[in-house]
Amino acid sequence: MRESETAHDGDGARPDADRQTRAPGADEASRHVLLVGSGDLNDETGRALEAAGAEVARLKEPTEGTLRTALEDSRLSKVAIVSRDDPFVLRMALIVRHVSSEVPMVATIFDPTMADQLGKQIEGCRVTSLADIVAPSLAGPCIDSGLTAVRTDGDRPVGLRESDEGVTEVPLPPVRRRRVVSLARAVFQPYDKAAGLLFYGALGIITVQLIETFSAMIVLPQSFVDAFYGAAKTVVTVGPNEAIATGPGWFKVFISVTMLLSLVFAAAFTAGLVERVVGRRLTSLLGRRAVPRGDHVVVAGLGEVGLRLCLLLRSCGVGVVAIEEHPDSETVGLAHELDLPVVIGRLADPSLLQRLSLERARAVAAVTDSDLANIAVAVATRTVNEKLQVVLRVGDGEIATETRSLFAVGLVRDVHRIAAVELAAMALDWEADMVVCKDDEANLLFVDGSLKELPIDTVTQA
Repeated sequence: MRESETAHDGDGARPDADRQTRAPGADEASRHVLLVGSGDLNDETGRALEAAGAEVARLKEPTEGTLRTALEDSRLSKVAIVSRDDPFVLRMALIVRHVSSEVPMVATIFDPTMADQLGKQIEGCRVTSLADIVAPSLAGPCIDSGLTAVRTDGDRPVGLRESDEGVTEVPLPPVRRRRVVSLARAVFQPYDKAAGLLFYGALGIITVQLIETFSAMIVLPQSFVDAFYGAAKTVVTVGPNEAIATGPGWFKVFISVTMLLSLVFAAAFTAGLVERVVGRRLTSLLGRRAVPRGDHVVVAGLGEVGLRLCLLLRSCGVGVVAIEEHPDSETVGLAHELDLPVVIGRLADPSLLQRLSLERARAVAAVTDSDLANIAVAVATRTVNEKLQVVLRVGDGEIATETRSLFAVGLVRDVHRIAAVELAAMALDWEADMVVCKDDEANLLFVDGSLKELPIDTVTQA
């Protein structure tokens, strides 16, 4: 089961080793699960548990008294706290453990620090998040249209592909590392305007310096040292080379033009330098925060899922750039610390997408928490590159169905349904490894390679 590395038992060991091993086809009629929380993800988890044959008791926003009453049920086998609100999940987990020191729990928390503390401080609590569960199913088709998911449990990431036998492991397709071409595009076609001003300003200053130096050596003539010194005076706007006053008229005109150009280049260089020093740098000209220009994935929406997807793609060796509308969001700060390139702008802006080199990209992943916004991104992508793979996140089953019936906008992943299947398996102590999408349905993949599908509508492909 893919989950956060923060789950621990009381002795600091992961509970997986002591977890009850259950046959995927076993009768779950005797399993009683207390499901705490509200929202679509919580509702989907409840339906998945019921589809697996478990008896589910629901508490949306319980008090300590109602929780205490529910935990007194001797038939209770697990408490699942499922919510997108991390503080709520943390509070409920603390109350549950205060009331009962024995009942095992499953909790969904995105914040890695909070998840780590919850797993360490509360015995018998397994911690995961929506983003951790669904990122592999989103990353697979982003890397290659033939992949259904990515597995990262081994020494190196591998792809999972549908086959007649079920799902088989295949090597990830190689990334075309045209380092010289990529470097040239990143340098001469920088997305970052400040980096562009800095680079082209510096390039212009160096060009003027060299032109004036060698022209003075030829026309005046001067030694290299005197010519270089005179050209430097021109570049820094101190004054022209004094020997030019005795030169021919055409040379004076030529130097006058280079002086004006050096003034422009110096202004551009200064503006770019100030912006790089003072401004918040979310992209760069070179390095890990450079916006990739080929064989990359554009992730629209840097929320919980978007951030996890970016990190997973990067671990697979694929270049990635994220688009986010809200520059002050917490995940933008996390991406900055992790050296992920982030572009601030309207997600469904075709001109913005065009600037991100979609003609050379692998895919676009629209993964905001708004289904309609993701559809808008998919449509905008089609206007820029109609053949590009689009992976579309939705969290509402009706939206997924409507998207399929109206027009083909891309590969649609209903992330709430995918996460619900795995959360249900965790609550039932099934030894599932991860969730994969096969034949438009979410299936639990077990360590022995077998698949189990819960009979609920989970995934729709456009």
